Amino acid sequence: MKEKFNNQPLRGMADRFPPDMREEYYIINKIRDISKNYVYEEYETPLLEPMEIYAAKSSAELITEQSFTFTSKGGDELILRPELTPSLARMISRKSQEMKKPIRWFSVPTCYRYERPQRGRARSFKQINFDILGEISLLEEIEIFNISVDIFTSFGAISDQFQIYYNNRRLIDAIFKFILKIPNNLYWKVYKALDKSDKMEDEEYQKYLMDTFNDNKLVKNILQLNEINDIENLPYDNIPNEFYNSQGYKEIKQLQKLLKETNLEEYCTFSAGVVRGLDYYTGTVYEVYDMGEENRRAIFGGGRYDDLLTLFSNEQISGIGFGMGLLSFKLFLRTYNLIPENVKELDYSNIIYVTTFNEKLAPLSIKLSQKLRNMGFECLIDYSCGKLGNQISKANELNCKAVVIIGPKEQEGNSVTIKNLLTNTQETPKLKNLNRKILEDILEK
Repeated sequence: MKEKFNNQPLRGMADRFPPDMREEYYIINKIRDISKNYVYEEYETPLLEPMEIYAAKSSAELITEQSFTFTSKGGDELILRPELTPSLARMISRKSQEMKKPIRWFSVPTCYRYERPQRGRARSFKQINFDILGEISLLEEIEIFNISVDIFTSFGAISDQFQIYYNNRRLIDAIFKFILKIPNNLYWKVYKALDKSDKMEDEEYQKYLMDTFNDNKLVKNILQLNEINDIENLPYDNIPNEFYNSQGYKEIKQLQKLLKETNLEEYCTFSAGVVRGLDYYTGTVYEVYDMGEENRRAIFGGGRYDDLLTLFSNEQISGIGFGMGLLSFKLFLRTYNLIPENVKELDYSNIIYVTTFNEKLAPLSIKLSQKLRNMGFECLIDYSCGKLGNQISKANELNCKAVVIIGPKEQEGNSVTIKNLLTNTQETPKLKNLNRKILEDILEK
């Protein structure tokens, strides 16, 4: 007997059956409506990109450990997009001079990460992306925060269930430089260490810090940074004026003022431990957390990038945005029962069920179905040619709006019988007179 192939998808990948797709598009379409409310234009990037554009500004860990990379037959080093921002920058750089600023773009790509599959993480995943480019004002941050809040509240979530934890890379640089006196060449290592803090157990994290730095004082400072949630009460003595005059400190204070004035303060919390793992972030960074006990973790994050376009041109355009994994957001919604139970079910309530009386008359049913579809109605045709009563029963079980019948009597009279299943009434108009208004009148009775 011939050996059968394994019918399971590759590890970390997932088959999406129609009910799964209905749930996903319920979520995506609500978020797409938000993108339209804020006038963000949808775009798409290639699945494959040159590895160099990700290696130049993303973290080394993303390239070496977390991405699908390979050499093409032509010798090019390629990457399956692990996220979208470098690809976005490449696209913007091509036509930036033609575009009106600010640029507001939205996308729902499939991305790939070569990492250990676990709850909320897969190797193939849909990602929701919002970016605004072309302004350096912190009002862009407010817009991105507003979009993030709108996404959650549009599904019924409240501030007790999620929080935006925000920080500023320039602020942390100022703490490193003026307060902690950390050498400049260690900044990237400390950023990497801070970004790992919520991905490890406490004991494991402390061991990682000691193995990485072998410096008790520095390890203590990093652990302390993770606990800071009030910029006005930093746990340091003799803070120099240079720190308070730094761009990072001024930006975080201005952002906090704007959050209060725009009624976003309820959803936002300062956290010095939030730094984001990607190297291209330069200013505001943030992560949105599930605040419940069942799944306390970051759902997604984003931040400000000032010089990503310089990889492709001499033009410098600042932008801010985020990428939200659909899987992690879906887990959040399920945790709080924010997805309607019937979303996965196919809704037949607006569908017209077309019967086939017998094989001889079936072509008439098919022609009529096409006529109804051309009028803008959804049609489902039954090819069984079974007993008419059984076909009508099936339409009732599916909760269809109406049944259409063309039998010998209808053929003889050049007519069609339309039965409204909600009111149990029916009419038999002439086929030549059948139009959208007549059908709507029958369906609304």
